[in-house]
Amino acid sequence: MSTAEPRKKDWVNIVFFTLTPVIGIAGTALYTAHAGFHWWMPALFLTLYVFAGISITAGYHRAFSHTSYTCSPLAQAFFAFFGAFAAQHSILWWSAGHRTHHQNIDTDWDPYSIKRGFWWAHILWIFHKSPSDNFDNVPDLYRNRIVMWQHRWHRHIMIIGGFGIPTVVGWLCGDWMAGLLWGGFLRLVVLHQTTFFVNSLAHTLGKQTYNADVSARDNWFVAIMTFGEGYHSFHHRFPIDFRNGIRWYQWDPCKWLIRGLRAIGLAKDLRIAPPPQIEQARMQAVLRAIEPKLDVAPPSLGDEVRRRLRTAGEHIETALKLWRQALEERAAGLTWRQTRRASKQHVRQSRRQWKRAVRLARRLPLAA
Repeated sequence: MSTAEPRKKDWVNIVFFTLTPVIGIAGTALYTAHAGFHWWMPALFLTLYVFAGISITAGYHRAFSHTSYTCSPLAQAFFAFFGAFAAQHSILWWSAGHRTHHQNIDTDWDPYSIKRGFWWAHILWIFHKSPSDNFDNVPDLYRNRIVMWQHRWHRHIMIIGGFGIPTVVGWLCGDWMAGLLWGGFLRLVVLHQTTFFVNSLAHTLGKQTYNADVSARDNWFVAIMTFGEGYHSFHHRFPIDFRNGIRWYQWDPCKWLIRGLRAIGLAKDLRIAPPPQIEQARMQAVLRAIEPKLDVAPPSLGDEVRRRLRTAGEHIETALKLWRQALEERAAGLTWRQTRRASKQHVRQSRRQWKRAVRLARRLPLAA
């Protein structure tokens, strides 16, 4: 089996990612203890943390890497500018690596594969240079002037904006050093570590709700820290969906932001995975978990579980056909809402059947 070529150490990144936590955490704590604490310090930290964080999540990730929606040049410029504050390289570089991750998840060609260990996926991969800056998988971004401008200037934006702006704000508030530490270094360190949790923690802890074949998991804690990125099992199964948390109660502020941008004309073409496909993925993941039990189940109980799963599958197939029919009817200018409602009804019926099958399966003995 072929493997990815060895990587050389990236000493610039090693020094940067080693010193910034020391300055950001220890430096901020010691300086604040000496100089005093004021309300504007955490306010500055949170403001820039949110601006940079949503620029990575809604911008770098969902808009540029996956093109799950189209945003206006104004929104793109916002994401490009404040995304550079995160010190995670350019949109072009980030998106190329992320598309490679999705195409090769859990293999040697995955740049931050969890199979190489938690800490490799979390941060150690950054300590090695990429084998090459190959941007063949992002030809669409090459045609984007804002992306290419940011690719050229992202380091300057990071230094002047990411560290300069909080320093100026701190100076205006009477303490430039506190501004630099709270809004620059501490904000950067926290943003780095929470972002890295998506590659490490969300591939280690949580439920494989939508795909049991890959390491990605739904992790609510990571979602809270990363503006919704923690619903990673769903994301890896349906990367084109502009949402990560698809339930109304799931914390995904970026999906609300994107809907808000659409409401004011700054976003369009929001892409979603068809609900029947989502339900089918959930059912398949559950089936994968209970299959070993079915092999040793008493005939009567095992047959009942299989019957319900078979019925659930039939409802899903019908729902998928109706969903496609509704899309065709809508494109042709015909009445389509009734067809889509029928599709959703079959989805609900399928869910009832496979959930009953799961409840029955819990009574089955574990496979030896």
